[in-house]
Amino acid sequence: MSGVVTITGQVVRNDLVKNYFHDLVNRFFKILPMRENGEESLQTYMRSLRVELIGGKGLIPELKVNSSYLTLMAILEYLIDTPDCTVSDVRREVFHAISVCNKLEEYFTVAEV
Repeated sequence: MSGVVTITGQVVRNDLVKNYFHDLVNRFFKILPMRENGEESLQTYMRSLRVELIGGKGLIPELKVNSSYLTLMAILEYLIDTPDCTVSDVRREVFHAISVCNKLEEYFTVAEV
């Protein structure tokens, strides 16, 4: 089984990275009902997710040059910076992020990174 090398030189198996992107789908999806329900903790939740994504990019250098990963970060940044955007905008961007997560999951399923 192939893997990716972290900045510490440790090899992380591709299936672990693939599972991370699979789980990230749920993390992005959670944004939609939180926005629909007007939950006050939404901004905190999204900022925490942003920290995680930035940390992932720092931990796994492969992600620094992956344009799909940048897309995820950009979508999340838009949602954080535009708290008054419409629910339909949030829905569109959340489902776009989910699609990107699925592509990244597939990439780490078949890639010999």
